[in-house]
Amino acid sequence: MRFRTSPSSAASEMQNRTSDDLRNEYDLITRERAGGHNALSAINAQNDIARELERRDR
Repeated sequence: MRFRTSPSSAASEMQNRTSDDLRNEYDLITRERAGGHNALSAINAQNDIARELERRDR
């Protein structure tokens, strides 16, 4: 298994978006994944969103 050591390219643009926008995108990805669409890029994006939201809550 390979672990990423750096955030995706989208992570830097997340800092310019509101927390509500990020939560909405996270929920959309969750619904897509529940429907069977489990692209690695979507999983990575969801992880990056979660990290950014955690960083903001500190």
